[in-house]
Amino acid sequence: MAIRPSRHKYTDGFVKPPAPAVYRRIAYTFFGVTILVVIGALWISSVRARVIVTVRKDTTAIQSTVNIAKSPEQGQLPGRVLEGTFEKIQEFSVRAASDTAQTPVVVHGTVKIINNYSQPQTLVATTRLLTPDGRLYRIDKTVTLKPKESILVAAHSDQKGAKYVLSKGVHLSIPGLWSALQKWIYAEPVSGFTGGSESGKIVSSLDVTDARRVLEDAVFEQARKTLTSEAGLGNGYTAIFSKKVIDSKTNVIPGDKSDQFLASVKLDITAVFYPKSDMEALVRQKLKEGLPQGRDLVNFEPSQMTIKILTADTQLEKASLSLSAQASSRLTKNSPALSKSAIAGMSISDVKSKLKAIDGVEKVTIQIQPAWIGKLPAAKDHIDLIIK
Repeated sequence: MAIRPSRHKYTDGFVKPPAPAVYRRIAYTFFGVTILVVIGALWISSVRARVIVTVRKDTTAIQSTVNIAKSPEQGQLPGRVLEGTFEKIQEFSVRAASDTAQTPVVVHGTVKIINNYSQPQTLVATTRLLTPDGRLYRIDKTVTLKPKESILVAAHSDQKGAKYVLSKGVHLSIPGLWSALQKWIYAEPVSGFTGGSESGKIVSSLDVTDARRVLEDAVFEQARKTLTSEAGLGNGYTAIFSKKVIDSKTNVIPGDKSDQFLASVKLDITAVFYPKSDMEALVRQKLKEGLPQGRDLVNFEPSQMTIKILTADTQLEKASLSLSAQASSRLTKNSPALSKSAIAGMSISDVKSKLKAIDGVEKVTIQIQPAWIGKLPAAKDHIDLIIK
């Protein structure tokens, strides 16, 4: 039987190694996998997200009580409590002529009494003179007229008012005489009877009210300066004042006629002094204490605080103040619901839904690079979270 020669070629008794092409294929494969890994790593590291959350400003308010004492204890603010009585009297002018009123007055004039009778006639003071339309006047003094004599005498209207204005030439009969004598003895105006009313400033309720307001303001300013000086505190202190009207009076009442009048006011003023910056810090702290986690104050305006005196003891120099204040608050990055970890790796739609569901969030805008990626990177360091 013939022996077939082996297909393997031997070199020095060893099997011949594989061809170089095999190694090349292995190398290319490894290189390709490495490139893919590098590309994947670069792609993962290059994905970034920018999340802009627009939040709503909400109002936060407090009502609280603060205690003030000259020698403060724990929880009290230092300060002083002072009191004083202050008064002032002042003359005021009634408002201008546009506010005047026409007051009816008696009309005065001069008449000529004529005696065409053959006998003398005496007319006593207040003798009546009558116009044809029934208006009545009286002479001011007693006169005696000789026959065929005329005498000038002052006269006045029997009633007040402009209707008694009388012009010259009006025939005035004397109804007190015997009717047959009235055609012989009569009177005529020599000077017209004018007037009937006079202008005078009338005190109004507004005059009195304004005078009291001006006086109260002046007395309060006097008290403020006096008590502040007495307190002897530095510029860092401010005060809240309360006032009580002890007395307020005028020497006229509305409706009186006068050009000027006197008014006086007496006030009892209580002042509580406290450090302004400490009070503002305390109010700000109280406002923050009422905020949920993750919210912060914005737009706190100390000048808008309302502070009133509840109680004040001027002997012990202690006082209790009520205060109310408010400020705007909003969500911040410190809110657990707005943390990067809570949204990392989520899809854009899920992130928007989740963030918009948070109370206080108004709008959510998301930008991702590359733009075609549909979800946020899993690494929170690759997320920029901006709160507006």
